[in-house]
Amino acid sequence: MIKEALFPPELPRPRVAYSPAIKAGPFVFVSGQLASDLNTGTPPHATINPRFPHHGSEIARQTRYIGENIDACLRAGGARLEHVVHLTNYLTEADDQAGASAALAACFGGTPPPTSTILVEELPIPGCRSEIDLVALVPPAGQRIEMLNPTSLPRALPEGLDGSPLYHYGAKCGQWIFTSGLLATDFNDAIAPDAGTTATFPYYGENGRLQTAHVLKQLEAVLAAGGASLQDVVKAEVYLTDLKDFFRLDEVWREFFPVDPPARTTAPVKSLGVPGARMAINLIAYLPGPGDIRRTISTDAAPRPLAHEPQAVQAGPLLFFSQQMATDFRTGVPAEAKLNPAFPFYGSESASQVLYIVKNVAAICEAAGTSADQLVRRRGFYTDFSEFFTSFATWGKAFPSAPPASTTIRVPNPLLVPGCKVAIDLIGLVPGG
Repeated sequence: MIKEALFPPELPRPRVAYSPAIKAGPFVFVSGQLASDLNTGTPPHATINPRFPHHGSEIARQTRYIGENIDACLRAGGARLEHVVHLTNYLTEADDQAGASAALAACFGGTPPPTSTILVEELPIPGCRSEIDLVALVPPAGQRIEMLNPTSLPRALPEGLDGSPLYHYGAKCGQWIFTSGLLATDFNDAIAPDAGTTATFPYYGENGRLQTAHVLKQLEAVLAAGGASLQDVVKAEVYLTDLKDFFRLDEVWREFFPVDPPARTTAPVKSLGVPGARMAINLIAYLPGPGDIRRTISTDAAPRPLAHEPQAVQAGPLLFFSQQMATDFRTGVPAEAKLNPAFPFYGSESASQVLYIVKNVAAICEAAGTSADQLVRRRGFYTDFSEFFTSFATWGKAFPSAPPASTTIRVPNPLLVPGCKVAIDLIGLVPGG
């Protein structure tokens, strides 16, 4: 499997070091797409004419513009919209959820693929209300993508007059299963009755634990519909509205993943769009065949996470990382990732943190038998955009050619380790894996 950077001629050239999309064998990883031409900001046809403010929807226009860019990226990689197996929509406004869902349904000609919808603080271009990244998987000859919608789970709320649901619960293609980002809702009550404490007994349970267990049981049903189990999960993405729930989530995690837990990225978010929802979780599972590789990557050359997650997991040709932050998991942010307080203006703290992350990523890649230039997707969760350009320029120096596809968003402060300014989520390629 070979990594190929895609720069569709229809799209503007990126202003920082990332590729609009990366093709790796049957996979196409599309960078976070925003309604911007990267020249004037949001172009006129992606926004409402201010002289006719009530004729149209801002989020619908932006989503349509993003959809056109996504289509161009997929076609450049030999894929189509029907090959998308997971999509993440980062929104800045909760009121845009319904409009964004309807617009995505129009882009995909029906129900969108498995989707995670996350409310964030800010996107890197002012005026942009949505950033969408995705993974597509082109089935080999004789296979197809199967959408997974277990009858044991409630049907997602319909969107529009045609009654089509908001999303599919999961998608399976060959050995791979991708799930939607699920919340602890039954689409009747905001939060399912078994996922929360009661007013009568508010201290006889913890909502973080209850919601974690509820969501993981739902995800277990999705995986079972595709012939998999939680033990086949190689990557988890977790979004929390309150980081105090992380410890509770991690304890429940140990019950559901007692051995060989998946790589995991956990990020704080502003909201999940459903009152009372404290977390969204989506999973990637891999069903190895004879001779296929599924292994946990561990090296003393990089810090080991404190929580129940590995440094990385290799699944076939792909390498899934747990989130990377500038921490040694002993002292918080270590001295080498900080500025000398006696000389605070002789450097950038964000750049120092990124250099520390790059060093650790290189060590994990080496332990997996690959290198950092084989990274195919990057997500950056920033707490402050003031040094975004400096940190990204530092990151870009590690990728003089074919930088990974990239998504950048601003999330609430702090991250899981206070003092860390960015958490980076990564997927890499292991040639010959």
